[in-house]
Amino acid sequence: MIHLLRRFDWFATAGIAWVVAVCAGFILLASYTSTPGAVGDPAGRWPASSRVVPEPGRANLVMAVHPLCPCTRASIAELSRIAARCGDAVSVHVLFLRPDGVDQAWEESDLWTAAAAIPGTRVHVDRGGLDAARFGAATSGHVVLYDANGTLLYSGGITGSRGHEGDNRGREAVISFLTTGRAHQDCGPVFGCPLTAPPADSSGDS
Repeated sequence: MIHLLRRFDWFATAGIAWVVAVCAGFILLASYTSTPGAVGDPAGRWPASSRVVPEPGRANLVMAVHPLCPCTRASIAELSRIAARCGDAVSVHVLFLRPDGVDQAWEESDLWTAAAAIPGTRVHVDRGGLDAARFGAATSGHVVLYDANGTLLYSGGITGSRGHEGDNRGREAVISFLTTGRAHQDCGPVFGCPLTAPPADSSGDS
């Protein structure tokens, strides 16, 4: 009988430990999902030193992307929705990081393919992340929106959490600026991988 009670106590303890571990895992995952990345200092005016040439007479939107960041798939999907809604009002540019010392075309991941498939979108190789830095982007998925006069309207992300698609304030702000000329907010958190992080490998993980 004592032996059976000890076995029961062991199983009960193991069960409690398993529940605690699972709960802790969910808490850590939720924390990671909702923790934004670093936000740089966005340029209030279109940086004259940028190699990206803005299209005159229209608003211009720039997104900085680490091509191996899985979180940015959601940002590209939201960018596609913005372009579909406001394509005539905005010229879209996507900067793909190419760190120093990597092979040519390293940046042409599935994210490159997805961005290039958005009608009217121009994709650019950002060697060394220089242009992203000029626009003040430090995290993959960071968007900056400038009006036709080159004045910053919005800086931040367009997803509500890391790797999550769906309605969110960042996307709403960008669409509102493009359709009405105003919005309730002009900045927001960015959920993605650091643009300065060295690539782990070329398999698509960041």
